[in-house]
Amino acid sequence: MKNKIIITFIYLLISFTMLGQSKKNRFTLNGTIRTDYSGYIYLNYQNKKDSCLVLNKKFQFKGNMKITDVAYFNTNNPTSMEKDFYLENENIEMDISITAKNINGYKVDFIKINSILGTKTSLIEKEYEDFKLKHQNDKDWIDKNYQKLESIVLKYPNNRFTGDLLTKTSWDSIIHLKKMQQLYTKLNLKSQRKSTMDVLRKNIFPIETSMTGKLIYDFKLPNKNEEYISTNQFRGSILFIDFWASWCAPCRKQIPEIKQMYEKFKDENFNILSISLDKDKEKWLIAIEKEKMLWYNVIERKEFLSKIVENYNVDAIPTSFLIDENGLIIAKNPSMKVLEEYLLKKQKK
Repeated sequence: MKNKIIITFIYLLISFTMLGQSKKNRFTLNGTIRTDYSGYIYLNYQNKKDSCLVLNKKFQFKGNMKITDVAYFNTNNPTSMEKDFYLENENIEMDISITAKNINGYKVDFIKINSILGTKTSLIEKEYEDFKLKHQNDKDWIDKNYQKLESIVLKYPNNRFTGDLLTKTSWDSIIHLKKMQQLYTKLNLKSQRKSTMDVLRKNIFPIETSMTGKLIYDFKLPNKNEEYISTNQFRGSILFIDFWASWCAPCRKQIPEIKQMYEKFKDENFNILSISLDKDKEKWLIAIEKEKMLWYNVIERKEFLSKIVENYNVDAIPTSFLIDENGLIIAKNPSMKVLEEYLLKKQKK
């Protein structure tokens, strides 16, 4: 009898231990939608996409995160999210709003996170946002900000929010490059997202990573008829390369401007090559037909894992490049005004 009690106790102890580990290695995300919304909502994380039917403005996702990382929602419509959020293996409560807006005749769902509770990363993020709100108008804000960034880097060198925060800061035109470089060396780069670190290095080591004036990385990709289009074939003409996707609301929003440039200069030794990062070929085909994109269109279904995307340092879309007749990069993300001025100057020569 005594032996039976001991064995039962050990079994229960092992069961509770395994249950605790199981919970620790999984997340449960309970969400509430403030606005009127019906249908499915999708959670995207670590190259996975999960779906949930919204019932009475409630939804729930369960899964496993290998490492704390960004995630985002989307719907069946083109979706724009105010910002991504960080998903980790915890019990998470979220409050969001989904607002449908009409942009150029298309329904776009705008998603806003009102609150998120339950993750350590959300607490770090809120701590920094509260600090910034309190001190960003101080005369010594720049110094205070570097001190705060350093404290976050030293406490959380493995957390991807830390690397993302430094990358976001690196876009500021008044950053102190040497200080940013020092903060960069204190990150645990093995835990950070490679694409994010590529952007950070490009911004804080500009001489080493600038693409302007360099020869483009040549590639070839299939068009809608599975015929391969190569960048080599555009030598001798001005080329505008545009990375986009059918699901990207900002990409769709700028297509009418690109269309205007195409109509105005298509007979002036000017070509456009739009590279879609869609996984779904049918959605891509529907989009190029609906948008009446009559120029060269190809698809890269590896999305942001593509070697082409890596070589062009494309960390977000839309991203574009202006290429001269010799295949040299003139500008990255030129405005339509800059593009037009460049093409007009070429006309006069």
